[in-house]
Amino acid sequence: MQVSDGITLDRDRLVAHIRPVRKNTVDCLYEVHEALADGTHIAARFTLHARTRKGRTISTEVHFIGEFTPDGRMLRAHQLTRALPEPKQEQL
Repeated sequence: MQVSDGITLDRDRLVAHIRPVRKNTVDCLYEVHEALADGTHIAARFTLHARTRKGRTISTEVHFIGEFTPDGRMLRAHQLTRALPEPKQEQL
């Protein structure tokens, strides 16, 4: 289960959301600002920079809290996101 900006996405909804993103993204970079882990829990603040097939750069600030199963699979994820202005020059 993933809750993103207050919207709960089960596996089917998450796959449906990711499919067009994967199709249109040609390059991405994760800029991790902070990350903490404690057992099966993780928290991170990062910026995702993605370049589309049309050459546009999309940057999104993400605040993420996740929980894993004992065997390492993602059990639950909660995130808040904020779209950032497009940079003047592409840095990817």
